[in-house]
Amino acid sequence: MAVPPWLLLTFTFFLTITTTHSTPSDDVVLLLTKIKPSLQGPTQNRILSSWNTSVPLCEWQGLKWVFTNGTQLICTPISSRNWSDLSLSKNPALHLLSLQLPSANLSGNLPPELGDLSNLQSLYLSFNSIMGSIPLELGYSSSLQDIDFSYNLLNGSVPVSVWNLCDNNKLVSFRVHGNLYPGLFLNPGYQC
Repeated sequence: MAVPPWLLLTFTFFLTITTTHSTPSDDVVLLLTKIKPSLQGPTQNRILSSWNTSVPLCEWQGLKWVFTNGTQLICTPISSRNWSDLSLSKNPALHLLSLQLPSANLSGNLPPELGDLSNLQSLYLSFNSIMGSIPLELGYSSSLQDIDFSYNLLNGSVPVSVWNLCDNNKLVSFRVHGNLYPGLFLNPGYQC
């Protein structure tokens, strides 16, 4: 007895849906692997080389992880051995709270995917050689409170979307001094 093609297609569809479930941390790991090449620029970066699927998530440099209950993920030599792979990324209670790479010798651009890090509260990329402009997508972040892009090579204009972060007093600090901006800029009518 032959199985109707529509039945096979339906079975395959539901099998795909149930086996491709990902956790928020899985999504963050995927985003970070997309962000890495843009930030590091044309040459390999020593700090960002830890952002590698062969390195335990606990050892990825410049990242601060927190569990849903507010407890910070603290990595010790003992815990790193227990998390010898990316098993932490399977934990739905784990979230990326902060990306801190000041003076990290970064020479790339700010990738739009930074705005997709849904639980990210602080972004510190000061004292690097990051070029280009601030991506529009950064202003659509749902939780970003503190941004420090000071002393880079950023230019152009600050996208109006960044001032969206002022709504509900989310944005506490936005530092971009020491870049290549031609003069002062004001937020367009929003109160931060």
